[in-house]
Amino acid sequence: MLLNLRQNGILDDRIINAIASFSRETFLPKNLKGFSGEDLDFKIFSDIIASKTSDIAKMIFLGLSANNNTKNVLEIGTGSGFQTALLSKIYNRVYTIEINEQAYTFSSEILKNISHRISYKLGDGKLGWLEASPFDAIYIDSEIDNDIKYLYPNLDKNNGVIIAVKSYNEKQFYTSYLPYEKKKVVKSNYQVNRSKLI
Repeated sequence: MLLNLRQNGILDDRIINAIASFSRETFLPKNLKGFSGEDLDFKIFSDIIASKTSDIAKMIFLGLSANNNTKNVLEIGTGSGFQTALLSKIYNRVYTIEINEQAYTFSSEILKNISHRISYKLGDGKLGWLEASPFDAIYIDSEIDNDIKYLYPNLDKNNGVIIAVKSYNEKQFYTSYLPYEKKKVVKSNYQVNRSKLI
């Protein structure tokens, strides 16, 4: 799978090394652990989807391409905690928010043993985490409203970036929001193709 990532243009060794550092099995409930070697999306709880590793890699690659600074990062939607763990290998400090209590309980139990550089909390992340800002990047692995100005105060004012999902002609693509540049919204070539959920 790491070779496939490189073939798809994910050439940043920080991402490749981070993925190689963890087994996805650690971040899956018992009934899904047998599928951990597959690059699939998983429905880990009633309304929580854990994205496939290749999509997570694309998101992080876009964030680092837009802003190579790796001091503070915010993840909105902790989910299984897998992306959080990967980010902790790349950024100095990782802050993550999860609104689903079941997912929060699951992921926080795992993350407390991963890194002391991860801070997590249960709550609604729509306003970000202002007291921990500024962030070099904010990652949201779901579609968000076109107007996300409410998150801009969380960003580093020089080159902070938000990576999220945006629809274009009924198809979803990972998209960079760059509020402090003239070209504020940049659609990537990375389409979000959710695999059949397990």
